[in-house]
Amino acid sequence: MTSTTNPSTLGWLAHRWPTLVAIPIALASLYGLDDVRDLAFLLVFSPLGYLVPASFNRPGITWPAVLIGSFAVGPLRYFELNTEYALLVASVAFVVIGTVRRAPGFGIQVVAAVLFAGLAVIAIEAGSVAVGGVLIAIGLLAHAGWDAYHHRVNRVVPRSFAEWCFVVDVILGVVAIVLIF
Repeated sequence: MTSTTNPSTLGWLAHRWPTLVAIPIALASLYGLDDVRDLAFLLVFSPLGYLVPASFNRPGITWPAVLIGSFAVGPLRYFELNTEYALLVASVAFVVIGTVRRAPGFGIQVVAAVLFAGLAVIAIEAGSVAVGGVLIAIGLLAHAGWDAYHHRVNRVVPRSFAEWCFVVDVILGVVAIVLIF
């Protein structure tokens, strides 16, 4: 007789797929990391993962948008182009789209995107690697809180994305603190 209150290990793993995918991605993000400030692009990219679906009021486009964004970020980072500022341009485009569409609940996503992007720019431009790194760590951990909230309320993005982003943000935020000190 199988108990319905204790899910099987396979069932648990299937349910936690966002976490299982996030862990190796977060760890791979650390490969060749010389300066914690190189993670600043995540403070623009992660909020963009919320801004895009909010601008269309369609949570279902989150994962396709993140995949497209990931493929766009790859070459920028490979050629050592300024990924953060390119993502800022994309963010502005989606702010315009969301404003024109008058998407409900869109305003708070814009405010969050501006705050996280502003923190990224300040961290990048900080003269001190330690100060910039601490700002990146704070930003990543604050964004993890944003993810947890959206996972709980189950709005704007699918819960799978909020969970995935939370795990990436926490791992990289904690590692950033460790690498700085």
